[in-house]
Amino acid sequence: MLDFETLLHQVKNQTKVIEVSADDQFDFVDRDYAYIIESGSLLVVGERNSGTGVSPTHTLEENDPVGFAEAIAARPPKLKFKQVTDLTLRQFKSSDIRKFVDRANVFSKTIIKYSIGRIFAQTRTSSNLAFEEGFIDKNYDLLKKRRVARDEEVFKIGSVAKDMFFINKGLVQVVSREMKVIAELGVGECFGESALFDFRPRTYGVVASQNSDLLVIDSEQVEIEVSKEPAIVRLAVLLLVKRLEVMNNLRLLQQN
Repeated sequence: MLDFETLLHQVKNQTKVIEVSADDQFDFVDRDYAYIIESGSLLVVGERNSGTGVSPTHTLEENDPVGFAEAIAARPPKLKFKQVTDLTLRQFKSSDIRKFVDRANVFSKTIIKYSIGRIFAQTRTSSNLAFEEGFIDKNYDLLKKRRVARDEEVFKIGSVAKDMFFINKGLVQVVSREMKVIAELGVGECFGESALFDFRPRTYGVVASQNSDLLVIDSEQVEIEVSKEPAIVRLAVLLLVKRLEVMNNLRLLQQN
């Protein structure tokens, strides 16, 4: 659905490529720009564990984003970066990204803002309410419904992603392979979008922590909605779900 190489080619004229030596003191936290790594690797350092004093790390490599969430949210980054190798970066102007996202339809904008909310560990925002009114309510009769009991798995790690979900009632937990809780999501929130956009197996599981009623948004409906957008918005959607996976990994490591 969202082919990375195709999208990158379509936005080529809105970007430029820069080369960064491993010896350079490059400013990866400049809020005027966001980047995609075309080659090389970059170490991202998360927040320090107050108990152990250790900061979790994750290596960013080819096709990984740097600064897209911060660019869209217009907020300073909290992550730190350590360059590992020489880098080739594709540079985007933050103002261009925000301009296109602001014009996006309610479905895409909600996925983007919802992803940003989870990236920055924020609570539910008014954008989710717009999602309910602008998409859920209009398509309610067309959406499949699923009821899950407390402690029931909504989906397992490694399962093929065919649907994303909207929580109409109840509470669910996003869990790791070791059943550690990464996030808890409630009424009005979405989940399952991370693997859906690039057809990878799911990297995390979801378990109902209460009896819950879910609305199921299948991949065909997602494709219809997202395909209406300019390439840079579709690319932003893909990059944000990639960033959310990085943050989930950092938070999981921080617990250890």
